[in-house]
Amino acid sequence: MNELFSKINEYLKKIESNGKEITTERKEILKSLAFKVQESLHDKGKANLVFVCTHNSRRSQLAQALGACIPQFYDIPGVKSFSGGTEVTEIYPTVISCLENVGYRIENEGPPRNPKYSFRWAEGGPALMGFSKKISDATNPNSEFIAVMVCSDADSSCPYVPGAESRVSLPYNDPKKSDGTSDEEQKYSETRDLISKELSFVFKLVKENL
Repeated sequence: MNELFSKINEYLKKIESNGKEITTERKEILKSLAFKVQESLHDKGKANLVFVCTHNSRRSQLAQALGACIPQFYDIPGVKSFSGGTEVTEIYPTVISCLENVGYRIENEGPPRNPKYSFRWAEGGPALMGFSKKISDATNPNSEFIAVMVCSDADSSCPYVPGAESRVSLPYNDPKKSDGTSDEEQKYSETRDLISKELSFVFKLVKENL
């Protein structure tokens, strides 16, 4: 697998969780997700994760970018990360900057409205193309994927996700509440770090049980 950029590699080393700061209730959800990933890798040789929130603009975009990189940190091939929503908006700019701050190299490929961004985290690796889209977008898998619901609104408004072989409810607080305040950058960074910590817990567990 391609070597991670040094800055993001150091970030993930620091963020790596042994589970001590994660509540017992949350651990059970993360263990369930790890088991589903492990089962898919064992049965199909691949695991597709689709992270879902209403606008596909903040939490699901952070989760998709981190969910693509962290398996590579643990040297787990076969995991692919996607995202979608119930509405199309666009990626919020602070999502981009808070990922760049930990080592992602991101380029705005246009157009002006709902631009596509190329995300890179490793030398010579393929770019992930990020933009706001519905779950049913052609760039997402239409079957054999695990739906990870990262906001409670999307979880309740999508009781059935077509094509998903399973789903996990893993909600995060919406950093949007901080938009335009002096706390904005900090709140987005906290959300990024929490998602990183929990996905590190998941994929560390997957690695240990492969």
